[in-house]
Amino acid sequence: MPEADLASARVRKNRYAARIQRAGIVLQVGRGRPRREDETGPTVTKSVRLPPTVWAKLEKRARAEGIAVHALLRRALLELTERVA
Repeated sequence: MPEADLASARVRKNRYAARIQRAGIVLQVGRGRPRREDETGPTVTKSVRLPPTVWAKLEKRARAEGIAVHALLRRALLELTERVA
């Protein structure tokens, strides 16, 4: 099997990355571990239970804004903590 020529490989960019960045949300985009200077810091994983109707609304809103549901939730939580703090 011949070696793959990666020099001519097409790099796919995340089409939502700029929109997420404008929203003030810092996410790792791309595969693999981020470079040391690009790390966003530690995060905590939590589970949230939502009624199916609420989840459907979140999915619809995220689709309309062109972002992932988790990014929409993260933004909403950040806005909430800024308002109540």
